[in-house]
Amino acid sequence: MRLKQEYDHQTHQTSSVSSDLRSSSTSTAISEDQDLGRIMDSGELEKERGITITSKVTRLNYFSHRLQQQFTINVVDTPGHADFCGEVDRILTTVDGVCLLVDAGEGPKAQTKYVLSRALSLGLKPILVLNKVDRKESLLRLTTGETEGAVLDLFDSLGAVDNQMNYRTVYASARGGWCTESLDEALKVANGEMTVDQAKAEFGMTALLEAILEDIPDPSVHSYNETVSSDVSHSDESFATDPFSMTATTVGYDPYLGRTCTGRIYSGCISINKQVSVLRRNSNGDGMNPSSTVTGIFVNKGISRTPLEPAIAYAGDIVTLAGMYCLMRAKCFIAASDVSCYSQRNMFYRRP
Repeated sequence: MRLKQEYDHQTHQTSSVSSDLRSSSTSTAISEDQDLGRIMDSGELEKERGITITSKVTRLNYFSHRLQQQFTINVVDTPGHADFCGEVDRILTTVDGVCLLVDAGEGPKAQTKYVLSRALSLGLKPILVLNKVDRKESLLRLTTGETEGAVLDLFDSLGAVDNQMNYRTVYASARGGWCTESLDEALKVANGEMTVDQAKAEFGMTALLEAILEDIPDPSVHSYNETVSSDVSHSDESFATDPFSMTATTVGYDPYLGRTCTGRIYSGCISINKQVSVLRRNSNGDGMNPSSTVTGIFVNKGISRTPLEPAIAYAGDIVTLAGMYCLMRAKCFIAASDVSCYSQRNMFYRRP
């Protein structure tokens, strides 16, 4: 199984795209009472105002018929406004690529410029998704290339490198539940030559899922094993003997599980009953808080938190750990309690 990390510049429209991706995946963890229309904007205030305030992550299981392989895709949702810059910056450190969603009828907005500038500065590979292409107000801008030209100018003004400028464009309708890489096919739907139901049945969300698999790189991880090559991707077991490390990007509390943290594992693996500690800020491994015992490992499917089966997570995974009583704030570095194992050389690799 290969694992991918992607980031969604999240606004009202991209919450619908995330829901469509879930309906196109093989996961069945969505309950009947969950609103698929705004599955990532689940907070009361978010529903009321139609914006994203807090970051969320969900896991998709997708089987690619083209590659005949099962994939796990982590979709990470963040606010799109500069007022939530701290939240955006924390979440961007957990992903390997971005999906930039732009309203085809309106073009890029101020919040688009902000989140794109942060993503480009981190060297993340973008995929452009033009949403709402089936609306009449989008038709003229699509035929003249006005929206695409505005996005290209925005990339150039923000200093995108050649690799980032050579991005893929996907035309989509989140409400219609379809997307395609062909502008001609998108215009057929916009002109009424093809119905929305026909587009959904013929296209679905496969084009975007396949674009993520092709353009977003495998997760980068740390390895302390100098015999492992960094030129190719590796399986989970290749990093099982490495010391565990993880960055906590979100901290929460559950009345049944206690203090929890969500973040990306950067090295090694973690299982239930393992001892971990939080490294103090500005320390070199010599300053550790009291250790905690991991009492649960969870992943999100939809907006439901479900136990990870089997209960072991590897480098590259985004998970929620329970029992983290020593954790006090987000953006902390969590490591195995035995810090002596971190004295070896540190290198980056990728895993399938």
